[in-house]
Amino acid sequence: MTRPPAASPLEALAPVTARAGYMMGVHADRAWTPDHAIAWEGMLELNRRLRREAEAILERDHELSVSMLGIMGRLLRAPERTLRQTDLADAMGLSLSRISRIIDILERRELVGRQRCPSDARATNVCLTDAGAARAEAAQGTVFGFVERAFAGRLSEDEIRTLAGIFSRLLVPPEATPPA
Repeated sequence: MTRPPAASPLEALAPVTARAGYMMGVHADRAWTPDHAIAWEGMLELNRRLRREAEAILERDHELSVSMLGIMGRLLRAPERTLRQTDLADAMGLSLSRISRIIDILERRELVGRQRCPSDARATNVCLTDAGAARAEAAQGTVFGFVERAFAGRLSEDEIRTLAGIFSRLLVPPEATPPA
């Protein structure tokens, strides 16, 4: 029995690139080449896949979510491993209520503690415990290993520089970017 020929990279990516048409309709169909669709939808799909995989690894190995590690990582680098809860919400781009729910879980696990802010009685500080610091550092090592295997290790130094240049330009608001 013979195997069917392997799909070309373009054919293998067809379900991903088709999303451009689903989201932008005839506008994308008329104006974009397949490379445009692969660039845009590929970036979105890669982000989804890597985040899902990182989330699964963190949950399996450390009983943490990406958001939990994001909070703990910020606390780990903060002076006295302490930040205001509102500052954590702002830094994470999450609502105060969402941050509060995540911190509730971390606090029950004794990975963080809450205390009144000494300079503002209305504010609550969140402090990383020693157990939280140890868990965060271990989880960061796991995530680094995953990112090396799934992303950085699959690219050449030139490709990394190219991506860094592209994303640096795209992450700056268009009005702040000088013309090419």
